[in-house]
Amino acid sequence: MRFIALSLSVLALLLVGCAPEPTPPITEAKPEKPTIALIGATSRSGREIIRLGLAQGYRIKGLARTPSKLGIEHENLTLFKGDVRDQASLEAVLDGDEVVVSMVGYNTPLNPLEEVGEVDIYTVMAENLIGAMQARGNRRLLIASSTGVEHRVPLDSDRPDDPKDYTAGWRWNARHLYNDMFLMEEMISASGLDYILLRPGFLAQEPARNDIQIDTTGNTPGARVITYADFAAFIIANLTSSEHLNKAVGLYSDTVMNPAAELEKVLGKPPGL
Repeated sequence: MRFIALSLSVLALLLVGCAPEPTPPITEAKPEKPTIALIGATSRSGREIIRLGLAQGYRIKGLARTPSKLGIEHENLTLFKGDVRDQASLEAVLDGDEVVVSMVGYNTPLNPLEEVGEVDIYTVMAENLIGAMQARGNRRLLIASSTGVEHRVPLDSDRPDDPKDYTAGWRWNARHLYNDMFLMEEMISASGLDYILLRPGFLAQEPARNDIQIDTTGNTPGARVITYADFAAFIIANLTSSEHLNKAVGLYSDTVMNPAAELEKVLGKPPGL
């Protein structure tokens, strides 16, 4: 019996010795942060994206017509001089693997009480940006539009009768602007690129409030305010996310803009005086 017990002990030791080593748990490597190719680097939104992106360790390649206006230097920031009306200058920024972010917009000062003439900056930009990305092999594009696209009026619509309905008046005055944005969105949607169309509400230069709400149905409420800081944070968070891919995303908050107060800021006096 003692021999049998000893043999069993030896056998147990042999079996333990032959047992395979436990497999270590599999840990997924964190993907590298993509490089951001930022078109419109000196815009207010562009500046916020640069500030936040650099703070989070992103490498940024920024394009602007006058890069020196940015006034930011950083080892992870490279600036390029170019124009969205020149496809070659867009291609010069791209290597094929960047996430392209466009914050280009209509930069002529606007009086909300005056009619905006014909606009083509958005459609021209879309044509050249699509061409540049396809030529260089870039796939993902996040591009600024506006919630005004959802509330645009036809180009041949009649002027609103009520002079104190400032919201309706602005939509009519800016109908060329918003319809050019709408055509840009259609071009991006048909491009075959992986895109997110960004439709922010009225943008305010204030500290982040972390109160952005999202709508992908095309029914974003009008005259809502978000901060540039929150807008930039949404963009950074969606550089690689597939949650809103190939959608138009309305971005708004519960804060409602006071059209009359905003007009007073522009005019320097209450409207109508």
